[in-house]
Amino acid sequence: MDALYPLGIRFIQTLQTLSPALDGVMNGFTFLGRIEFYLIFIPFLYWAVDRRIGVRALLMLIFTDFLSSSFKLLFHQPRPYWLGGIKALSAETSYGIPSSHASDSLAVGGYLITQIKQNWARWLIGIVVFFIAFSRMYLGVHFPQDVLFGWLIGFFMLWAFARWAKPLRNWLNSKPLAVQIELGFLVSILLALTGFFIRALIAGTPDPAEWSRFSTEARNINGFITLGGAVFGTGAGYALMRQYAPFSAQGAWGKRFLRYALGILGLLLLYFGLDIAFAALAPDDSVLGYILRYIRYGLATLWATFLAPWVFLKIKLAETEA
Repeated sequence: MDALYPLGIRFIQTLQTLSPALDGVMNGFTFLGRIEFYLIFIPFLYWAVDRRIGVRALLMLIFTDFLSSSFKLLFHQPRPYWLGGIKALSAETSYGIPSSHASDSLAVGGYLITQIKQNWARWLIGIVVFFIAFSRMYLGVHFPQDVLFGWLIGFFMLWAFARWAKPLRNWLNSKPLAVQIELGFLVSILLALTGFFIRALIAGTPDPAEWSRFSTEARNINGFITLGGAVFGTGAGYALMRQYAPFSAQGAWGKRFLRYALGILGLLLLYFGLDIAFAALAPDDSVLGYILRYIRYGLATLWATFLAPWVFLKIKLAETEA
């Protein structure tokens, strides 16, 4: 791997000489691969386009990011600007390979392409997915091999989804509601514990001194706790929604936009409000901090998948799906 770093540095140096005007454009593409974008985009799919497409895109995002985060921590390799020689046009505290921007955007974007009939929309998604990955190299936060490995993970997740999603969904749907929720909780705990396991596994290999100052937070496992809470909230929320609030995302566009406005307001209040409230109670890297982070993301996704649709039905912003 070390032999590839000089080649990657030279490649990124070449990219960064293209034009300073591209800096803002590339940061814009990078935003389209961040959690903040998915936070506002996927709920729109779920509440205002098609709830099944929305929840599958969300689960695709969660499990793809879990796989990327696991490899990222296991390999614990540097980002390009940590090694010097290039401009740091963005900053990250996690390790490098693989690029989760590349893996997540390809998996989610690839899934959406399979659900869209319009060729122009498919091409648009494909172009955005490419430039999200390209932006990570231009900004100096990923090597080419990081992006390629991220794309490999994204393709694998698309294959796994096509192969296993329907049988697994049918199996889960055959189980009672309580069992579905219990299984979701067990999976969420497994995702969270994976972070602890990998961190213990690499404990004996400290980061090299020349770039360890950039990686002071790279071994925290907050991301695994986040994904655990999110997968439980999503799984339990969707199961509860099907039982108690089976809404339709269709209808007049006026109602769709009102649903989205109300839903996203509640989601942002939970997401940012709980972040502020919980930060005063415990540090992130404490047992209580992990529990509170799990609760925060669990409640946020529970609101998105179940509580918001329940409210939509109660105030007549959505119809019950036949």
